[in-house]
Amino acid sequence: MTRYVLSILASAALLPLAAQNDVDTEDRDASAAAMQAALPPDTIPNGWQRSGIFNINMTQVNLTNWAAGGFSSVSGIAMFNGTADWKKDRKAWDNSLILAFGGQHIHNGSGPQKTDDRIELNSKYGYELKKSLYLAGVFQFRSQFTEGFNADGDRISNFLAPGYALLGVGLDYRPSENFTVFFSPLTARMIIMNDKTLFGGSTDPDLRVYGVKNGSTTELEVGGYVRMQYKRELAKNITFLTRGDLFSNYLRNPQNIDVTWETLWTFKVNEWFAATLNTVLIYDHDTNLPKVNPEGLPYTGPATQFKQTLGIGLSFKL
Repeated sequence: MTRYVLSILASAALLPLAAQNDVDTEDRDASAAAMQAALPPDTIPNGWQRSGIFNINMTQVNLTNWAAGGFSSVSGIAMFNGTADWKKDRKAWDNSLILAFGGQHIHNGSGPQKTDDRIELNSKYGYELKKSLYLAGVFQFRSQFTEGFNADGDRISNFLAPGYALLGVGLDYRPSENFTVFFSPLTARMIIMNDKTLFGGSTDPDLRVYGVKNGSTTELEVGGYVRMQYKRELAKNITFLTRGDLFSNYLRNPQNIDVTWETLWTFKVNEWFAATLNTVLIYDHDTNLPKVNPEGLPYTGPATQFKQTLGIGLSFKL
């Protein structure tokens, strides 16, 4: 009987200790989970991550007996910028698509004019060799939807005129989901000229338009390629993205490096409205643009191109 009573007393004494142990275990697990969630991710989590924003911006001006002068006009631009990234274990696949088209019509007797036209698809697949370093292959395609004209009304571009298709294999350094640098020492780039009228009827076999020789529809280039991208949510309603491409053609004038650099700021007002600021800087030694020499005489030659687009309008986040 005494042994039975002692057993009951011992059990009763140990119950608070067991309960406290369970509480301590739960608290420890909860604290560990909270600390893990607070740590910044150093790798992209497994599975798909999709993001995208679609903007429609419109401007309309109507003038009637306006003493200060001017013309009635209507303009608009639609732009889509989206990404779809996948990661599983040591494999990663990044994709991005940029589509843009804009135009304006000024009621001064001139026809509609294009203000933006862009198609760009990027895809990169990699296998992790060690932490943050991947063996990767990259594909890129760039062109535009419709024909483009200069100030004199001459056609200077069209769909697949030019078009660019790039394929390369190299190393991809991605220390976080926000930043990546890809380098390929051996990259093939195909320039497509699907509109022979852009050569202006010239019979000069050495004439090149967008790098393609007269009489040809394609030009194969082999060179080194670097692509960098950084994206981040700076605040709850502000996101920033920048990406740049560098390409050097080993086969012809390797010292002339082609540069494409883009930035995109998105300022979200609410679920339906946002402001976007997009800039694109391009230098391509094979793109001839109208210029004026010191004597005032016109000529054509390579130059730095810059485009800035500021829009406020409907925005749909995917």
